[in-house]
Amino acid sequence: MFLLGGKTKRRTIFLVIIMIMSILVILLKNEETYVVESMSQFANSFVENHARYQHNKKQEIKNSSTYWKSQKILMKLAGKIHSTATSTAMQDKFEDNQSATETTYDAYSEALIKTRLREREAKIEEIYHFRKTHFSLKHLPKVIGIGVKKCGTGGLITFLAKHPLIRIPKIHSGETFFFTEKPKTGPYTYRSYFPPTNKMELGMEKTPIYFDSSNINLASTMKKMVPKAKILLMVCDPTMRSFSDYIHEGDQHPDSPAGIVTKQNTFEEFIDKYVPKMQLLLQQSHDNHTSYGDDYKTQIMLRGLRKTIPEATLITTGLYIYHIQTWKTFYDKSNFLIVDGEEFIKNTGAVIEQIQEFLGIPKLVWKEDFVKHPDTGFYCYRKLTEKHLNGSHVETDDELRTSLKCLQKNKGRTRNGVKHASPEALEKLSQFYKPYNKAFYQETGKTYNWL
Repeated sequence: MFLLGGKTKRRTIFLVIIMIMSILVILLKNEETYVVESMSQFANSFVENHARYQHNKKQEIKNSSTYWKSQKILMKLAGKIHSTATSTAMQDKFEDNQSATETTYDAYSEALIKTRLREREAKIEEIYHFRKTHFSLKHLPKVIGIGVKKCGTGGLITFLAKHPLIRIPKIHSGETFFFTEKPKTGPYTYRSYFPPTNKMELGMEKTPIYFDSSNINLASTMKKMVPKAKILLMVCDPTMRSFSDYIHEGDQHPDSPAGIVTKQNTFEEFIDKYVPKMQLLLQQSHDNHTSYGDDYKTQIMLRGLRKTIPEATLITTGLYIYHIQTWKTFYDKSNFLIVDGEEFIKNTGAVIEQIQEFLGIPKLVWKEDFVKHPDTGFYCYRKLTEKHLNGSHVETDDELRTSLKCLQKNKGRTRNGVKHASPEALEKLSQFYKPYNKAFYQETGKTYNWL
């Protein structure tokens, strides 16, 4: 037996122990009396020791099917010991013993989370120490968010900035507008927007107007200046995006062309006036083409509308299938991630974890760090600590309001019902986008459930 390999040896020992525990169960059935507490402690202790052994070997507990299968077997055996003990000597306290087993398992899960928390804090401390002991200089960004406007890009960069390795400009909520306003000034100017970073850290900016900018050469210029940058594109339901943009322009930019239109027209009037115009323009432009990818004329026409009919961008920005064509020419899937803004709203933490994986940085911002605000229902950030695991203390709504770090109050107004449009207007716009959404699904190989 001692000549067996390490893995085989562990399996053999494991099987022997299971056999011994099974025999114990059989013997217990023939006993009239025994000490329930000691047997329960034995079962639970074995399970915890086995788990601790696996953890010390640094195996991925969540991803190890072998671990969970063995753990399930052990927990069943432990449960049998409790059950047998109860039926023989303590029948009237069966539920109490079963609850004790579950409590032990919960305690074990909590212990694992505490271990993760300590490992995270150690990693963060290591990052801060590296920052103090290594030179930092201004560099070009390694991550760029290119849009889409009103799809949650502000929330995305706000929550990503909670990661100690991500550094963002302090101006305009991380927006530089460099490639739309100052691309000819060169990399030195672009570099000046960002805080100093060391070789571990990632500078990041997001300017939503990049995606559908009137500058047809924007993607090519960006690729030349920052060829290795990771690109984040956040898309969402274009119908709701359009309505949100309409509200935003009217409230935040009342003197802009789009803002003026929103003051002169209700959203319903705007849809009735501009959707037919867009349909006619697209039909005239697209007649001689068989695919969206080859339809350069329409791509250029749509970008040109940002200058000639600025208010039309409240609708044309949502024609993702046309705008994506330019970007896919310069970026492949390895450096380009499309994020679903609707999923971001529903499962913020999971999306943030997905992006950390895409960026190749340790996951130090977890889905467990996000909690729904008691008033808005939107997820906010509150870093999980050991005190939050204490079951004896449940945070009140007032305590949550104080501890949560949320987006500005003017965010999410069209999603939480504070601002609303008529169902008829939204349906008209949804039908307008329907064929373009389908084409975008096919182009990207993903389904976003916007139909």
